[in-house]
Amino acid sequence: MSSSLISRSPHLLRLRDEGMTLEVAHGYLLVHDVPYVNASRETRIGTLVFRLDLTADIAVNPADHTAYFIGEAPCDASGKRLSRIINNSNPQELAPGIRADHYFSAKPRSGNYKDYYEKVTAYVNMLTGHAKAIDASLKAQVFKPFLSEEDEGPFVYADTASTRAGIALASQRLAGQRIAIVGLGGTGAYLLDLVAKTPVAEIHLYDGDTLQQHNAFRYPGAVAFEALTEGHAKVAYLATEYGKIHRRIYPHPVMIDESNVPELKGYNAVFVCVDNGHARRLIAIALASSDTVMFDTGMGVQMNANAELFAIVRLSTLDRASATEAAKNMPMSANEDDNLYGTNVQVGDLNCLNAYLAVEAWKKRCGFYFGRSRPHLTTYTTASASMAANDASEDNE
Repeated sequence: MSSSLISRSPHLLRLRDEGMTLEVAHGYLLVHDVPYVNASRETRIGTLVFRLDLTADIAVNPADHTAYFIGEAPCDASGKRLSRIINNSNPQELAPGIRADHYFSAKPRSGNYKDYYEKVTAYVNMLTGHAKAIDASLKAQVFKPFLSEEDEGPFVYADTASTRAGIALASQRLAGQRIAIVGLGGTGAYLLDLVAKTPVAEIHLYDGDTLQQHNAFRYPGAVAFEALTEGHAKVAYLATEYGKIHRRIYPHPVMIDESNVPELKGYNAVFVCVDNGHARRLIAIALASSDTVMFDTGMGVQMNANAELFAIVRLSTLDRASATEAAKNMPMSANEDDNLYGTNVQVGDLNCLNAYLAVEAWKKRCGFYFGRSRPHLTTYTTASASMAANDASEDNE
């Protein structure tokens, strides 16, 4: 049971202190051991489920008046269905391990419940009152023992965004993965920004350079001037910053070379954001026959006579099936990196787009986004604002 969050939330703590069995999981509050009556006038035990609204990992006033229920359709003491509060009985999986059987809607006269204590107590009473009419000894306050410490997930504080959006189940498909990001100059930092907000198990950062002023203009957020003067390694700075939201970010202040490239095969996915063709080639060769998927980002930027930039943003995806075709589209020699981007031109928006393309492709493979195609090459051209994708399956037809 998630006792730490409950202990920090006065209204939840009051419920637990009064003997209710509470659990917090995937942004939901589960109230177990709630007596109710089924259609056969038999008493049963069910679970109420409430979406949690949190600020700084403390439960605040609930934003709505609804609830979910796990169990049979609740009835009154005569076996009549409680249609007054049952909005529908369409089973749905709210999050991994949380499958609700019914959806309740019971708005108080005031229009809103003032806190979770009032909301939970109201719903519990709506069910247990009928059960007590059959068996007066029944109650939801059973004073079950609880753990003093919660199992620490990947986040420093709970992910309520997924719960509010109803995508907790999809988000959980990303859980447990070990991710590596190679190169944290611009695109890699945006990748970290996006991946750090997913429930992956670990994020490893590889880059041997120090944080410099030009990086600040290609990073998400704002780098403090003091940070630029302190000579931080990029990976150490970013691990500290994003450690404020994700617990397991590990900095590796080294460049990828022949000595350490084999360790990349231990990750589920490796995002490559380097302007070094030799390093890219090393990684592609190392991962080609492994189960690790390589998402290689890059862009070409040139300036015309009118000082206007022309850019092509590229994502190459290499896995065991597409290794040969994917490698053909990766710049793997030094002269292929000799363009305006190689001089660190300030194109933070393109870095952001490049990172998005890589994260979208990764999430699609994990089942977060719907999509059957797995292109080994995706490009975006600024001049025409057009996107093109080359699916490996198309090459084999």
